[in-house]
Amino acid sequence: MITDAAVFDDEQLPRRLLHREAAVDQLSRAWEPALHSDQAHDVLIYGPSGVGKTALARHTLQRLTQHADIHSAHVESLGKSTSGVIRSILHDIPGSDPPTNTPREDLCIELRERVNQPTIVILDEADDLPATDALDRMADVDALSFVAICHDREKWLSQVDTQLRRRLFLKELALDRFSVNELADILEARARRGLPSGMVTREQMEAISDEVAGVARKGIQALRQAALLAEERDHSEIGSEDVADSFERAQRYILEQNLGSLPFHHQLLYELIRVGGGLKAGELHDWYEAVADDVYHGRGLTPISERARRLKLSKLRDYKLIKVEGENRYRKYTATDPEISSSISTNSRRYIKNE
Repeated sequence: MITDAAVFDDEQLPRRLLHREAAVDQLSRAWEPALHSDQAHDVLIYGPSGVGKTALARHTLQRLTQHADIHSAHVESLGKSTSGVIRSILHDIPGSDPPTNTPREDLCIELRERVNQPTIVILDEADDLPATDALDRMADVDALSFVAICHDREKWLSQVDTQLRRRLFLKELALDRFSVNELADILEARARRGLPSGMVTREQMEAISDEVAGVARKGIQALRQAALLAEERDHSEIGSEDVADSFERAQRYILEQNLGSLPFHHQLLYELIRVGGGLKAGELHDWYEAVADDVYHGRGLTPISERARRLKLSKLRDYKLIKVEGENRYRKYTATDPEISSSISTNSRRYIKNE
């Protein structure tokens, strides 16, 4: 029933970013100096999950590199240390990867030596990066600029040191949800490329767009699931019941993808919350510390502080993997869908009271 499954993949870039033309122009202007061999502006792109922040950066950078000799790198920033960020950049730009045991200072020196022309770095999921000194290290490199992609503008800027902020050529770009008609246009373009003609109606695509409140990722995955349901039910076209049943399946798919993309610390905290059936803040931290020695043994990682855990929990919340009720010591964490488990196997149940 689906003629081209890749059309519905999260990583798939459309030929045209519908209804993001103004944002593409704004980002292009920020990067225009690179066309003249000068350092581009740094950019902060922010907005809710699923509205195309990463797609905007990748699409615009792809267009830019077609017109100029510009190096680029794409860094999955979540959970990375300064060394991890620098190493990822070095991996993507011309030159060989440094040995795995290269000290951080040597990595930073190599980055300064190797960047000898305009270079733009996409820092995906950059919410926690200001807590490291990765941005400082990049600001020290002539000709290198970055686009940081995050959810919360105020939180991100509040963590950036005032002195560093003065050194950045920072532009800001906000992305919001699409209107019903705008998202229906996007779904229609995907349907033309990935589904047989006439399989889904405009009215159904508008219904999907309305249900997902203009979040493109949810809409695209709901359309995919509706087509899969129609195929499973031997329908020649997508029916109203297929649309109605697509949203829960799409939500689960997105949550599974979100969880799978997270580093170990996030997944462990999620799994404790899921297995615990909902934990108060104090209980979660106590149980984390109780299982830490066993779970981290042999992984080459060390347990993280309570403050660091709170940052990871914030990301789990941003990804809609957990629900949070209450404040401070009365805060309680619950898994949004307890049927979704992480790949981490723990013996955490034996630490939970009444188990």
